[in-house]
Amino acid sequence: MRATLIYSLLLTSLLAIGGARSPIVLDSEGTEVDPKLVRTLLDNNFESGTLNPWYDESPGYVNWRVENLASPSEANSTAPKPDTGTKYVRAARNADLASGLAVLRSPIFTASAGDRVSFDFWIRSKRPEGNNLELVWVVDRTEQQLVSLSQYSTLSNYEWRTQSAVIPVNSPTEGALIFYGYCGSNFEDAIAIDNILVESSTYTTQAPGSDCTVLSASFGTFTSPNYPSSYPENANICWLITGAYSITLQFNNFETETGKDTLKIYLGTTTSSELFADLSGSYTPNAITKYTESMLLVFTSDSANSFTGFSITYQIVRPTTLPSSTTPSTKATSTYAPIICVSSTETDYLTTYPWGVTTGSPSEPSSCGGLISGYSGIIESPNYPNEYGNGLDCRYLVQVPCGYRVRLYFNSFNTESGYDFVNVHDGPSTSDYILLRTSGTTRPSTVYSSSNEILLRFTTDGSETRSGWQATFEYYY
Repeated sequence: MRATLIYSLLLTSLLAIGGARSPIVLDSEGTEVDPKLVRTLLDNNFESGTLNPWYDESPGYVNWRVENLASPSEANSTAPKPDTGTKYVRAARNADLASGLAVLRSPIFTASAGDRVSFDFWIRSKRPEGNNLELVWVVDRTEQQLVSLSQYSTLSNYEWRTQSAVIPVNSPTEGALIFYGYCGSNFEDAIAIDNILVESSTYTTQAPGSDCTVLSASFGTFTSPNYPSSYPENANICWLITGAYSITLQFNNFETETGKDTLKIYLGTTTSSELFADLSGSYTPNAITKYTESMLLVFTSDSANSFTGFSITYQIVRPTTLPSSTTPSTKATSTYAPIICVSSTETDYLTTYPWGVTTGSPSEPSSCGGLISGYSGIIESPNYPNEYGNGLDCRYLVQVPCGYRVRLYFNSFNTESGYDFVNVHDGPSTSDYILLRTSGTTRPSTVYSSSNEILLRFTTDGSETRSGWQATFEYYY
């Protein structure tokens, strides 16, 4: 039975829990902490040996327990070594290995727009996707799911992974975070969490005519003044993002007076830097990623006709976040030739490759494939996690910065065996060496490239489709 069904059966018993206020949170001196400040206390890597300030609300025989790697609570199903430290929190069962739901809740705190929660996790189960870990955001008794991680629950999984999600609020809101972990009764079944981090965005706007707001967090959300209400007339506001290797802007909403109220984006620290974009109107721009150390955004409005304005989420990749030297265990040889750096541009590939061509007669044209660049990212089959289409030929060119190689692993995989294939080539062309050719339901092994580029090609035949696949790529040295 899927975990979501178990949750439904337990809903009645949890309603009383869900409606209750969190216990009073105290600081180290025993003083009650205001909900607006609790967010700063939520981070926990469990090295202290306690759940505090998180607390266990598990209703049955499964509960959350801080476990030491050196003395696991279930010796037949030991956890992999965490990236840091020796302790983590685990969904621990009684001596009979009873299955059930483990509930880990944060105290009530005030989240602001752009706040994000991240954590490390490990899930393993005898039956693929038999266990599940969910994270929800709850305001009063209303829950909103942020992540569901059953796809990582396999017998062969012995990897800690990292997951993050933005807390879905547009203005300061009191609520709580809850981890729901459903763990089965087989000795192979296990769920563990480590390194919970609730990071605040730099969520500020400045009054007209003031100095620029410096956005110094790794990610966050900023808005036009008064958003989502109308911005003021005669506004003159700026935001500066700096100290980066690359900067990504995701436009959540955009509505200004066309040609009058503008957001200008400069690739540098001043208005004398290169003008990259001059935005206005009622359309939402596509996401922007630029390899630049700094980005200056300046918003000005005239004396009439104010609109809703904009909400923008940014993310910084910093030059200091470089990988340490590692030797992939699955590579056949222990020595490597110098890393090859491919210098082709996105334009070259868009004219060379027929991205998203179709080999059959699908009901709708395919819109898949393309150039994907950066230190890391997610690639998914079309329509994932719903079924992909027939007659696809999708080609994803993955490119990490020069000087690094590509590591690719699949978070989930489900294609028609023997008919719908994923090929991964060690380079930008289908003529390059094939590192992986696979189909079916078995999650493939991790793939390592010899250069800074790989080509992932996904082809389907004219009948029968599945849920497809999701893969993560990362740089490594």
